[in-house]
Amino acid sequence: MTRNRLQQLRKSLRKGLSRPREMMSRRRVLKLTGVALALIFMFTPLFFWPAGEAGSAAQGRSKVTITIPPVAVVSTDSTDTLGTSTSTSTSEIPTETTVPEGPVEIIIAAVGDVTTDRRIRLSVFDPETGQRDFRPVLAPVRPYLEAADYTVCNLETPLAGPEAGYNDGPLVNSPDSLAEALASAGVDLATTANSHSLDMDWQGLVGTLDRLDRAGVAHVGTYRSLEEKSTPFIVDIEGIQVAFLSYTAGLNGREPPSGRAAYAVNTLDVDAVAKEAMTARMWGADVVIALLHFGNEYSREPSDRQTEVAEGSREVEGLLSRGVDVILGAHSHMVQPIVKVLQYSAWRARDTYVAYSLGNFLSGERWRYSDSGIIAYVHIEKDGLRTRVTGMSYLPVYMQMALDGDDTDYRILPVFPGLVPESDADLEELDENRMDQVWEELSALLYRPDEGIVPLNPFEIRMEP
Repeated sequence: MTRNRLQQLRKSLRKGLSRPREMMSRRRVLKLTGVALALIFMFTPLFFWPAGEAGSAAQGRSKVTITIPPVAVVSTDSTDTLGTSTSTSTSEIPTETTVPEGPVEIIIAAVGDVTTDRRIRLSVFDPETGQRDFRPVLAPVRPYLEAADYTVCNLETPLAGPEAGYNDGPLVNSPDSLAEALASAGVDLATTANSHSLDMDWQGLVGTLDRLDRAGVAHVGTYRSLEEKSTPFIVDIEGIQVAFLSYTAGLNGREPPSGRAAYAVNTLDVDAVAKEAMTARMWGADVVIALLHFGNEYSREPSDRQTEVAEGSREVEGLLSRGVDVILGAHSHMVQPIVKVLQYSAWRARDTYVAYSLGNFLSGERWRYSDSGIIAYVHIEKDGLRTRVTGMSYLPVYMQMALDGDDTDYRILPVFPGLVPESDADLEELDENRMDQVWEELSALLYRPDEGIVPLNPFEIRMEP
């Protein structure tokens, strides 16, 4: 074969080989393009998936284990620089949580201002034993607190011990047995950041926390140390991680002791609350509830400052758009409205709620609107990986003052329309009429069924009135 013939053959072979390579390259491009289009087609619905269907998609899956940062504080018993004995003990939250199959529903109950005055303290005093027993006062509403999965109160009084004296105001103090009665009635957590936190100074603040610890009532809002304050308070309730934050807008002009301002009492600042809410999310919280002591005393409507803090304004973002799901307010000693605020985040709508004031719970104030309050119930559902607040219900309560000769009995009574609650103290016609009035007042103020804000259905908490 001649050299020219051989060169022509090689050229022909090269051409024959180059065509398949060109065809393979084109096919590869077409194939990759097809795969990309298929992936886009498959995953596009996820970006537009309706919020309400996300949970149902996860419902049929098997259980999933998620690892979250541990929330644990080692129990300590030490003496601080001022010679005060301090102790810190919080329960450990597991570093792993299991997402159950199907939806899980929990109910968190919250009550408003808890304090005492001379008349209430006298009514519960037993001269034979020298003890004060508040349990009968709370007995009528105990079933409605215990039926919830977790119960919170606003403890608007120090428990500084008898040596500090029991005062009605402007500086207040209440007996230690109040903590024991709250625990007996089903209260799990007391928010202690309020306008009276420093009434009995630093020793009174620490003494309050110590007495709550002994009674088995958790606390949030005031702290014995920076370490105690720095640990998010997160509770595992039926597999749902709920964070509780507590802040007060004022301290009646009092200031924490020098060197303790950074941790003694949480004072209300929107940025500080939002930062703590974000921290709680990082530590695994599914829901964040802020317990705020704010507003104007003896007002049935929230102030502009309250709405700015909660819902925001043109100048300020409110807490409900900065990581807080529910705000439960106190301080006005009167019930204020409950409002649903729709938020949008991560392509989804999120229902948030603010109860501006829960009113009085245990109080000797007898005038209209201050002789009553509500137990607020926060309804939460977790379905798969998604947790949401589904609504809020409420139960009006009335503080009965029954006269029996020289004695006076106080009872906190649940208010249902047309029903006379059980009480071991005589219920007069005046009380029955006032309770009917309380029902009408609070229904007009709170009832918003289109927003999921409705009176308590006692069957929802597995009990009857």
